[in-house]
Amino acid sequence: MSDLIQTAIGRHMLVAAGATMMLFLPAACGPAPSDGAPPAQPAHDETDHDSEGHDDDAHDEHGEEEVVRLSDAQIESASVEVAPLAGGAIVTHLTLPAEISVNHDTLVHVTPRAAGIASEVRAFLGDEVETGQTLVVLESSELGEVKIALLQAAQQHTVASAALELQRTVSANTSRLLKILAAEPDLAQLRESATGLRVGENKGRLMAAYARTKSSEANYARERSLRQQGLSTEADMLAAQEAYNSALAEYMAIFEEVDFLYQVRLDEAQRAAAVATTALQNARRRLVLLGLTESDIDGVPDEAPDQIARYEVAAPISGRIISKHIAPGEKVMADAAVYSIADLSTVWLNIAVYESYLSLIRVGQAVVVHAGDREAQGTVTYIASALSEGTRTVTARVVLDNASGKWIPGEFLTVQIETEETQVARRVPVGALQQWEGRDVVFVREGDAFEPRPVRVGRRNARFAELLGDDLPLGAPVVVNNSFLLKAELGKSSAGHDH
Repeated sequence: MSDLIQTAIGRHMLVAAGATMMLFLPAACGPAPSDGAPPAQPAHDETDHDSEGHDDDAHDEHGEEEVVRLSDAQIESASVEVAPLAGGAIVTHLTLPAEISVNHDTLVHVTPRAAGIASEVRAFLGDEVETGQTLVVLESSELGEVKIALLQAAQQHTVASAALELQRTVSANTSRLLKILAAEPDLAQLRESATGLRVGENKGRLMAAYARTKSSEANYARERSLRQQGLSTEADMLAAQEAYNSALAEYMAIFEEVDFLYQVRLDEAQRAAAVATTALQNARRRLVLLGLTESDIDGVPDEAPDQIARYEVAAPISGRIISKHIAPGEKVMADAAVYSIADLSTVWLNIAVYESYLSLIRVGQAVVVHAGDREAQGTVTYIASALSEGTRTVTARVVLDNASGKWIPGEFLTVQIETEETQVARRVPVGALQQWEGRDVVFVREGDAFEPRPVRVGRRNARFAELLGDDLPLGAPVVVNNSFLLKAELGKSSAGHDH
């Protein structure tokens, strides 16, 4: 602050000493402010001087006026900020140690689902990977066996499906043939209607038995007619009747057998197809359990023989590789974690809460963390239910946004937890408080004068302090910024009087 505040301590002072006391800072040795405002000076009585120019009241504490006077230009130049006294919230904080760690809710340990030998390692410690990106390629005999089982199941399914389709055709044609025979057509009509029907061996059996039945029926009718005319014997008629009955019985037996068997064979074909379908589905499911996608499985029949055991282990999430336990040629078991991938877009802030502070901590409290030029805010989302035996502390957790990557897992820092918020009637910034003559004071403006007023301080935090009592009325113009400049100038004035 240049040419801001000057003090006059008495007419008896030497000119050089007076010039020195007029300066607020060493840089203030220049001329008075350009706006022509008089230099700032503590006010005091200018009466009752002795013959040597000494002020009779210079050392009289009862007549001394402890104020600093500034013009508007000087106030602006010194960045002295004045605000009306008002109430507000006083938030108290608890400062505790903390550590940044990986968000274990977004941490994934990559474990191959089948044992194998690493043939290609494509991802390394510290790499950023995307979901689905291949990390390592294994040669897995277990995977190869499951793929072979899939190929066999697919082949059996194809055969069973074809057999079912054939049996459906045969059964449908058999049903149609049985309906034709039930209408008792003549042999010419039967041949015409049955032409083109694929029934198999039952077609010949049925039509032959039906033809014999028709033939024996005609012979029996002829013998019966001849017997009625007296042209045939009773024995011939009875023999013809017997032959007809036998042929009819044989035909009916074949008819019923075919009617039953085609239904049975259709059911058998359907069951065989269902079993083959289930086997194929199970083979596909086993490959899904090993990490293959549906498109991967669909491509198995087209794979070259040397690719049948190839197993690509992919990243399940996007993130950074924070650990790696795999090397080319190494045998990997199915339960071994070969990579750990962390999504560092969020991190955990683990706060160590000492046993004596447990009653002050609760879920939902606001937390502020500072580390150099870095700052973040969050809320307590979790408090452990047991003390650590080694440190006698409880962990309180905050999830911090880390999209910018500024928080590094493993670093230690301190945090502030809001423990209480109280509304007070009078509140000033901590910077407004100064110590003067052993008391807390604030500077109150009255026109161009700034006077230190003693105050009683109640609750306080790093930003605000509560003023107790009503010595200062609400709305009083209090210096809230750069009040230390006024204290310094007031100190110069006091030093001049003590000279």
